[in-house]
Amino acid sequence: MFAEKNRVVNITTLIGKTCKITGSITTKESIRIDGHVVGNIETDSVASITETAVLEGDIRASEIFIAGKVTGNVTAYKSLEIEKTSVIKGDIITAKLHIHSGAAFNGNTKMGDNVKSVEERKPAQPKPESVEK
Repeated sequence: MFAEKNRVVNITTLIGKTCKITGSITTKESIRIDGHVVGNIETDSVASITETAVLEGDIRASEIFIAGKVTGNVTAYKSLEIEKTSVIKGDIITAKLHIHSGAAFNGNTKMGDNVKSVEERKPAQPKPESVEK
C-alpha cells in the first residue's frame, strides 16, 4: 500500500467484504473498504479501497489507495495510488499520483500542490450579527 512499502497505517474504520452500505460515510480517522458502498466517503486521513471493494460515489481523503472499483470522483489532498487491479470511472484531483501498469482509469485528472484539504475547503462560518436594543 502506497509507494512507501514499509509504512504502517492504523485502520480505525473497516467495512468488511460481505457488507453493503448505502449512505455517505464521514470520519476524521482512517478507513478501509473491502465491501460495497453506495454513497460518498470523506476522511481527513487515509482511505483504502481494496481489491474486493466497490464504491459507487465520490471519495475525498488526505491519502487514498485504490485496488478495487470506483465509480465517482476521487480527491486526494496529498497522494493517490492506483493499483493494477483498479477500475476507476470518474475524475481525479490530487497533489501526487502513482498509477500502476494495468490499472483502468476513465476520466479527467488535475494535479498540483494547491489541492485544498477537507478543513481548508469548509466555508467560513458567518459571524452572528449583533442584536441592537
